[in-house]
Amino acid sequence: MPAFSQSNGTPAEVSEGQSPLAFHYQYDSCRTPFRIGLDACFSGDSRAVAYVAKTSDFFSKIGAAKIVDGYELNGTPKPQYPDKYDGLSAAFIGPAGVGAMHSDTFQSFVDDVYDLVRENDMWCGGQYYDESWTMLSMLVMTGNFLDYTQY
Repeated sequence: MPAFSQSNGTPAEVSEGQSPLAFHYQYDSCRTPFRIGLDACFSGDSRAVAYVAKTSDFFSKIGAAKIVDGYELNGTPKPQYPDKYDGLSAAFIGPAGVGAMHSDTFQSFVDDVYDLVRENDMWCGGQYYDESWTMLSMLVMTGNFLDYTQY
């Protein structure tokens, strides 16, 4: 998922005078597996499951400890901050793990993500942002995130 796109998945249009938009997988788009993963886990929606099946397959083949903070849409790594905190970002790793919770097929990957995220030291994208995604991811992975559709 590119950082900026239209609802049909095509790249967003840049208006005159607007800064160039990122059309790769980066700090805006890394949240997508978390959001759609919640939907897959809470509702079992087939569209959500189909989406996170793809992202889970991609990230599990890389391995939790080798996920970087950015990718071209063809899967080529494009890290934004490769030299900070060993290039590890909880904003990328945590949501990838949450997305993978939809299927037991990815349980070992989810376990690896959990082991990394619980250490709360993957801040290459900025401590506040990454710590926020650490907390959100941990709430889901430990079963403590509320399904707000039930209230």
